[in-house]
Amino acid sequence: MVTLTERFNRFLFQRAIKEILNTPAVNRGSNPFTALTMVHQRDVLPYLLAIKTFAYHTKPDRIVVVADPSLTQSNKTLLKKHIPILEIVEAEKFRRPDLPIGGTWERLSAISILCAESPIVQLDADTVTFDTPAEVLACVRDNLCFVIRSEHDTEIQHLDIAALHGEELLKVSQHVVAYAEAALIKLGNWQNLRYVRGCSGFTGFGMGMLTPSALDELSRNMRSLLGDKWDKWGTEQVSSNLLAASSPNAYLLPHPKYCNADTLATETVVAHFIGYTRYVSREYEYRAKNAAQMLKGEKV
Repeated sequence: MVTLTERFNRFLFQRAIKEILNTPAVNRGSNPFTALTMVHQRDVLPYLLAIKTFAYHTKPDRIVVVADPSLTQSNKTLLKKHIPILEIVEAEKFRRPDLPIGGTWERLSAISILCAESPIVQLDADTVTFDTPAEVLACVRDNLCFVIRSEHDTEIQHLDIAALHGEELLKVSQHVVAYAEAALIKLGNWQNLRYVRGCSGFTGFGMGMLTPSALDELSRNMRSLLGDKWDKWGTEQVSSNLLAASSPNAYLLPHPKYCNADTLATETVVAHFIGYTRYVSREYEYRAKNAAQMLKGEKV
């Protein structure tokens, strides 16, 4: 249930975020990677906050939006005004028979195709970058996949350990993620794979580290184990975490330098204002105001 305080904080944020429209447009950067986000109509202004702060500190040479069907032509025109180099691709283009439809599956499908051309950094529209994410830039340089931790003690695991966690979770939850994690050990090549309970809201794939065929095969195998449950919300994150963690020398971003907004620290450089954290305080509003000042060259 949304509290009165959260409603008020959301109102204050929505008022503050409009100042992002008065900040300079994003120029093409010199770092050879793609910053990719799936954007819904309700997320247009938060996305501008996310991408402008991220691009300010990382200078990507390519920016892609996977357009949710809700995105209107006026939304797209506004985005192009603020990001002249922006490539907008329609989510429907990335639907394939072996993959679920909706949620963020089209985003992962797009990554599987576009990372043949360059490393991809996937950032949700509710992220904010406060300072240079050196570890992310190092992963781009070294062509490594990375994952943001969901909690401070999250680690990459062998699938037998991850499956045990899923079995324990099933005792208290019927969420599809629990079913999916419990089933990981039933994958035919499970000994060669790794898993991490990270968040696909800020993750990276090195060039060539994810392919459409690998994603389709995983989805087919998981559907054979879970049936229609595989089409529910949450399975994209399981897939992203599994495939990123299984890549060579996969890197877990240090916490709380990269974290959800409920564990912000002085050293945080990228924060994910994921739903349950977004309006419990005025932090998101304050960060939006600070970002607008920074982008305009004003003293913060």
